[in-house]
Amino acid sequence: MIWLAYAVGGLGVLIEWRAYLLHCGRAFRRWSAAGAVLWSGMYLLLGAWTAALTMGSTALRTLLSGWLEHLRHKHIASFGFVLLFAALTALSWQGWVSLLPAFAVINTTLALFYLDNRRMRMMLLVSSVAWIANDLYWQAWPALLAESVAMGLNVRTIRRMSKEFAVNSTSCSLKATRTSDIENRAIAGIMPSRVNTEKSFKE
Repeated sequence: MIWLAYAVGGLGVLIEWRAYLLHCGRAFRRWSAAGAVLWSGMYLLLGAWTAALTMGSTALRTLLSGWLEHLRHKHIASFGFVLLFAALTALSWQGWVSLLPAFAVINTTLALFYLDNRRMRMMLLVSSVAWIANDLYWQAWPALLAESVAMGLNVRTIRRMSKEFAVNSTSCSLKATRTSDIENRAIAGIMPSRVNTEKSFKE
């Protein structure tokens, strides 16, 4: 069963990497949630019930963050998940190092519910640093490798999104300038005709 557990977890890692390559926020959430479900299954197969519950909760959180639109609903959901993750941290407390994954999941929760797509991914980099520090402490080398790759993919996507944002902003400003020029020319063309028309009427 151990080989099956790690196979499921490995598939979850690949799906999570795929999520970080996607620019669309909703698509990112769907793929990331799918990866979390597989990790939850891996922990169930390994008998790590608290970890399985945590990953299952993160999957639900990630999906809900993309579905909820009203701010009040976001407040309720995010507050509930923060309390849940705090309780799970208390149940699995292993010293102050437990604050690292707790910070990571809570920081990610707030980012998913309240930040736009690009800023959300930037905050996920902070969560990745906490996960990497946790993996280093426990010498969890496969998890460290998986998180490091995910962080690199996230940086790559953020850079591409920033370039696209800059290009779109430039094109929008150029379009606005061209529209303004056209309007000015139209006004310049209309005004003389009005003046000539008024002169002809007076004559």
